[in-house]
Amino acid sequence: MRLFAANVLILGVLLVAMEGFASVAIVLYDIMTTSPLAERKHTQYDADLGWRNVPNVRIADLYGPGKNLLINSQGFRNTQSFTHAVPDGKVRVVCSGDSFTLGYGVDNSDAWCERLVSFDGRLETVNMGQGGYGVDQAYLWYRRDGESFDHQIHILAFITDDFFRMASDRFYGYAKPVLKERDGMLVVENVPVPRGTYDLSWVTTQMGNLNQLRTVQFVRKALRKLIPTGSDAAAARQTDTRAETQTVLRKIFEDLVHRNSLKGSRLLLVWFPVLDEVRTGISAEWRAFLEAESAAQGIPFINLFDDFQALPRAELPGLYGPDWHFTERGNEFVAKKIYERLRKEPGLSTFFSR
Repeated sequence: MRLFAANVLILGVLLVAMEGFASVAIVLYDIMTTSPLAERKHTQYDADLGWRNVPNVRIADLYGPGKNLLINSQGFRNTQSFTHAVPDGKVRVVCSGDSFTLGYGVDNSDAWCERLVSFDGRLETVNMGQGGYGVDQAYLWYRRDGESFDHQIHILAFITDDFFRMASDRFYGYAKPVLKERDGMLVVENVPVPRGTYDLSWVTTQMGNLNQLRTVQFVRKALRKLIPTGSDAAAARQTDTRAETQTVLRKIFEDLVHRNSLKGSRLLLVWFPVLDEVRTGISAEWRAFLEAESAAQGIPFINLFDDFQALPRAELPGLYGPDWHFTERGNEFVAKKIYERLRKEPGLSTFFSR
């Protein structure tokens, strides 16, 4: 009987050891096969923003054959640099946003901001899209580096996930600034942005893989037991965070309207739906907020949800890539919709008739 018990114990220990070895082996494999973020090839640490493009960068075939990335001397995704004054006969558009505006996955010429030029040669577009940015970072970058350039139109484009990014001081482990509303004013916190998460990029990138370790999972479960978080309390915190984010968004929109009016420019808001949102209709609450807030502040707003929903379902996959960003066709589709609105909106179309 004792021999049997000893054998069972030894077998149990071996199984535990094998389970641990398998867990470590899987994590090591994932670490070895995880590609670095594409943005790391063309960004650098920024104390105000977290990260930004490195000026004068050219990376051939970054997203595939013929899909090149070029960053100009001013840190924008453009092939040419810009004078601070708008050239005669041109209508300059500054495009602010995240990776959808940057044109992740496509060549410079196929990003929707650049595609606008193909519809009207009078347009000159400045691509201030940056991978991973929330609306807060896009706003801060425009305020610091984009506002000094004269322009007639400022497009602030975003996806729903950009709002959730605003609530955190991290994105994929990388530190970022946080905007808060204090006594009716916008206040920037977590600046200078801690540099460690950017310099230790390998560790930051691999955190998701390291979290697969059984030991890490065990410790996290133990901590959750010691520090319980009820579902009601979690739901309340989520509601509070959403309300805080909407308050900050409201102030951002107000400030951008003011800053653009001082330059004789007009602000345009654009919301891009991701594929799951088109298929399921989720994020309706955020769309309703944007519709109401833009109307209250008199800001032209393009909600592309209905435009995507009107398309045959069979066409939708061709507009989104496997990384859920817009393909070349997707970028062309949204560029056309934005240009049509630019020409029809009374406050914007006047720039084309001058």
